[in-house]
Amino acid sequence: MPPWVRSPAYSVDLDRPLRERFDVFDADIIRRGRELLDGVREEIPRRALRLATPVDARTGFRFGREARAIARIAGVDWRWVMIANISYDLALASMACSTAALATPDGPVVARNMDWWPEQRLAAASCTLEHTRGGRASYVIAGWPGSMGVVTGLSARGFALVINAVLCEEAPRLTGYPVLLLLRRVLAEATGFDDAVKRLSRARLIAAALITVVGTANDQRVCIERTPTRSALRRADGDRALVTTNGYVALDELGRQPRSIESEELFESTCRRFENLRRLAADIAPARRGETDAVLGVLTHEGVMQEITAQHVIMQPATGRMELYVPRRLVEAGSRVG
Repeated sequence: MPPWVRSPAYSVDLDRPLRERFDVFDADIIRRGRELLDGVREEIPRRALRLATPVDARTGFRFGREARAIARIAGVDWRWVMIANISYDLALASMACSTAALATPDGPVVARNMDWWPEQRLAAASCTLEHTRGGRASYVIAGWPGSMGVVTGLSARGFALVINAVLCEEAPRLTGYPVLLLLRRVLAEATGFDDAVKRLSRARLIAAALITVVGTANDQRVCIERTPTRSALRRADGDRALVTTNGYVALDELGRQPRSIESEELFESTCRRFENLRRLAADIAPARRGETDAVLGVLTHEGVMQEITAQHVIMQPATGRMELYVPRRLVEAGSRVG
């Protein structure tokens, strides 16, 4: 058997009232989502709840009602739903991911490992959320029941985006926009690839981030290297894979991550994963760069995958394709525990 399992998909109708919108989730996936939320609550101190209301206000009250609707289904305080969706800004040093944007004959394919905690519960709760409006596709998220923020997403307007964690010397900006919620806004509102790149380059953020954006043409592959207030674009070099792990390449020294004991444990593999991913991607024959097995073979290679890898995602904006897989070992381990 392959070392991965495909995750389920759910369709979320954005035209339905919020009180009915999430009725599509079955009892099992709701339970898994609640267990994931419990895992987040174990890692983030309760005092963080005081941030929920200011975050709702900072984002123009775009997400508070949705958080409350999700909370009613999960049977939890809505503030925990909000905090879970800004967990990137609160626990940056606990995350690390690997991403490659590949040129193919049918337009770019972006492949990513999401290395996130708590990995076992996240893998069990993972699902694709296909959002529709007016009976037509709007955007798709690789997430979990309760996802408002976006880590990996595909827009029907011809672009996909992915976030990788990075640390920098610039302090977090509390007046900035929460990173994952900004990605959700861009995914839902941007008119296309160029507009998405512009919005993500200019917005003031709470935390630093590396954001890969791909469009429908192979020359539409870019990594936006961000501090809370600064940005630099790193574009693909011809048909070579555009690879991103957890370090800056285009930003100058002011944007580089600090060296600290806190950050070293998870980020020490950044360069190794970067080089391995670049080498393995180059070894895929051009005609096979979009094939699921070939891409997953790279993502699950021991030189790329980490212990906290919870998701493998493949997206292709030109075809509207998103595939979400999780490591089989995490799903089977969860089943034994249950």
